Amino acid sequence: MLAAATAAGSEAMAMEPLVASGPRSGLPHMTWRRRRLETGDAVFLELAGSHARYHAALMRTAWIGAPPAEARRMMDCALRALDAALAAIRPGVPCAIPHEAAQAVIDAAGYGPAFRKRIGYAMGVAFAPDWGEGGLLSLFSGVERPIEPGMVFHLPATLRRYGAWTVGASETVIVTEDGAEPLSDLPRGLTLR
Repeated sequence: MLAAATAAGSEAMAMEPLVASGPRSGLPHMTWRRRRLETGDAVFLELAGSHARYHAALMRTAWIGAPPAEARRMMDCALRALDAALAAIRPGVPCAIPHEAAQAVIDAAGYGPAFRKRIGYAMGVAFAPDWGEGGLLSLFSGVERPIEPGMVFHLPATLRRYGAWTVGASETVIVTEDGAEPLSDLPRGLTLR
């Protein structure tokens, strides 16, 4: 992954790619281990490209073989939550609104306990150990700061069955005068191998 990102033009990343498979994929911010992928494994990936220390992060989910029906339902919910959050981003809206839109989708599907975090955080110039600016600004309940054109956010819409799998996708977006523009066109759906 690092070689491919560099070959595509990425510069040094502030955080290593997070790649976890099998049961480790069901824990936050796991890195790879020396284990062979097996049929039935979830594979969860989070990585970023970087230019002049500005990062664009991206999460995607793959499955080796057929995923359980519950994982498919959770993935569908995560994608709908991401769409709801993206649709809620526009100038002048408080930073809490995209989170509340995503949380409403997740709660309606009964997955509130599988989503115990904010829907997004600010991105900007970054150095190790992290590419995000979540300590400065988050898309989360109670954050009343208005969204402004030119702001950049990473929106990780993920649901976890702890110790079993994580499913979901994310986008890094730039806020425009009339919404949010994703910086990637990579399909968000569950990839099956």
